[in-house]
Amino acid sequence: MTSASPSRRQFVTRLSLAAGGALIAPSVLAACGGSGSKKATAAAPADVTAHWPKLTARQVVVAGFGGQTYDIRQKEEFAPFTKLSAARVVQASWDYGKFVSMVPAANPAWDMIDFDGYSIAALIKGGTPPAKLADWVRRCDLVDPAYRDYAAGSYAYSVVMGWSTKLAGTPAGWADFFDVKKFPGKRAFPKSIYAGTAEIALLADGVAKDKIYPLDFDRALAKLDTIKSHLVFYDSYAQGQQYLVQGSASMIATANSRMIQLKNDGQPVDWTYQDAVLYPWGGFAMPQHAPHADAANALIDYMSTPQAQALVARKLFLGPTVSAAFDALTPAERAQQPSAPENLAKQLKVNVESAAAQDAEYVKKFFAWVAK
Repeated sequence: MTSASPSRRQFVTRLSLAAGGALIAPSVLAACGGSGSKKATAAAPADVTAHWPKLTARQVVVAGFGGQTYDIRQKEEFAPFTKLSAARVVQASWDYGKFVSMVPAANPAWDMIDFDGYSIAALIKGGTPPAKLADWVRRCDLVDPAYRDYAAGSYAYSVVMGWSTKLAGTPAGWADFFDVKKFPGKRAFPKSIYAGTAEIALLADGVAKDKIYPLDFDRALAKLDTIKSHLVFYDSYAQGQQYLVQGSASMIATANSRMIQLKNDGQPVDWTYQDAVLYPWGGFAMPQHAPHADAANALIDYMSTPQAQALVARKLFLGPTVSAAFDALTPAERAQQPSAPENLAKQLKVNVESAAAQDAEYVKKFFAWVAK
């Protein structure tokens, strides 16, 4: 695998345009637009640099998703990192295909990308792995062991079911999402974000969690067909939120963070981690010849500290991939995190290797189903 397939490149390009350059890829399905706490928190103490070598690079180019998530990252992580390292963080627009082509390139334009776990796994399995992290970079213990040398500094997220509290009764799982008689109303459903959609349908169709992978797309899409006339498709998370709040939909499949945000804002909504689809880890990955490799490794190390991981969890509702980060969260903050131990048993944990193997087919079949 040396380049992105045309279907995936086209899909992600459309995704970016649809979301206005904000929070748009599967790896940021959980990105939100609000803060979980007004408590001021430094991302990491100054002694985080004690094990760093002398850095020579004076900038790091990070391909990310922009929007409010990256405004918060800039303030809470990138700016403090610059004070410690003297290396400024330059943000570039996220592009899957562009990064994949950079991975083996002699002179790549970027130093790192905010990537989902299964994309990193696919690069490694395909024979064109991203660069290994420097030995001195902290590893994230909630990343699968086979990939810890390639991915750190990132987060977990979940696709959850949310609903209007104006409904009579409380939905208990995805089967209720498909039961339009018991729970009337339209369902807000992603059009340009495919993560978790097949898994939702299979869970609703009675497939046991341990039998979900490899995904049976024909069965999943047949199940989705049963409620397609009841779906209101959204192109961005903000649009999906709007549908739910304004009453255009009574239920929604969306990011955990988006439901937390709405509920924290006092909207008449609720949601559950029950049978949510958990993407357990992502990572900031580097091309093999990153132009500012020492500073890039330092930034990834910085974002992998328990303090930085806890800050992102608190501010953005993105689950830590470092278990020690949970110790810095209050019980209420911890309960909101998709990767918190108490929430894991409720959810379907995505099989990273299976998702990597089926990703191109996932994109092709879901996009074709939406269009028909």
